[in-house]
Amino acid sequence: MDVTPQNEQNKRKVVPLYQNGDYFFQRGLEAYRKNHLQKAVRLFERAVKLTAQEPVFRIQLAAVLSELGEYERSNDILHDVLNEKGDKLAECYFFMANNYAYLGLFEQAERATLRYLELHPNERFSADAYELLDLLQFEREEDDDWEELDAQEDELVARHEYAHRLLRKGEVQSSIPILQAIVNDHPTCWAAHNHLAEALFRQGEQRAFAICEAVLEKDKGNLIAICNLALFYTEKGDAKQADHYIRTLKNVYPLQEDHYIKIAETLCAVGHYQEAYERLKELQQWQLEQRPALLFCYAVALAHVGEEKKAKQLIERAARLSCRQAERFLQSKLSLSELRYQIWAE
Repeated sequence: MDVTPQNEQNKRKVVPLYQNGDYFFQRGLEAYRKNHLQKAVRLFERAVKLTAQEPVFRIQLAAVLSELGEYERSNDILHDVLNEKGDKLAECYFFMANNYAYLGLFEQAERATLRYLELHPNERFSADAYELLDLLQFEREEDDDWEELDAQEDELVARHEYAHRLLRKGEVQSSIPILQAIVNDHPTCWAAHNHLAEALFRQGEQRAFAICEAVLEKDKGNLIAICNLALFYTEKGDAKQADHYIRTLKNVYPLQEDHYIKIAETLCAVGHYQEAYERLKELQQWQLEQRPALLFCYAVALAHVGEEKKAKQLIERAARLSCRQAERFLQSKLSLSELRYQIWAE
């Protein structure tokens, strides 16, 4: 979806020799119109980095991410735009509504749709918004328990999503009370337990270990808890305890992509570079570039298995894609042998 206002499209001029944010934005639109979505994302990310104050760039990036199925990341960007600009860019509510609908969060989708229509009952996306509202109301009629049961589940997912977003942004202390409330209200929400353990460990609290161990007692084989304990004991300097969990991870090859990547990142973060390399090399380039930190992770593994030339190229590429770890390494005077991957780096 091209979200650029028509008058904005008409007035933009591209000066190829001066590669500012506008230049990369126009190139991104060209890639998008040719259905080269991954390339479009990279170009829009570059435009945002160079001209962060331009909300249209971020909204367009969010729209393409949504088409790629990255609904949560898309909504993160749209949330940030609304927080900065308020209701001046009401179309963000419509895009968020679509993302929520794809995620199955129908009540949140309905609220966002109604907010958009309240602000813009007769604007560019209004007809689509009314159609989306009809579909969401149909979902309500199909399930008599939708309001009571799904709304509770949606609220749980939304709270957990928000807390996880805080963790990713480095706002660890703010995430803890939200995660603690979730595990109190929903004792079998293992993902919230694992994220709470991560947050507490990052704050230096030792009860993080007990939380993960309790998860494994009740949900044997929980991969995220195993990854956490491998990291926790490594960071603590307890190699013997860490080795138990690391050996478990080496023997697991999940079919689910997120779990596969989580294990590879964990192995790299704990210094088992050959095993991390063996897993990451199986991923496609676009899968790596979707997550610049993962691209940097692969570069770290490469550096430690003797592929220094390729490692340098990928570090530079990750930095261009706004990976802060890569940017900090390039600004430092460290050698490749000192290169490390920090899974929770901000």
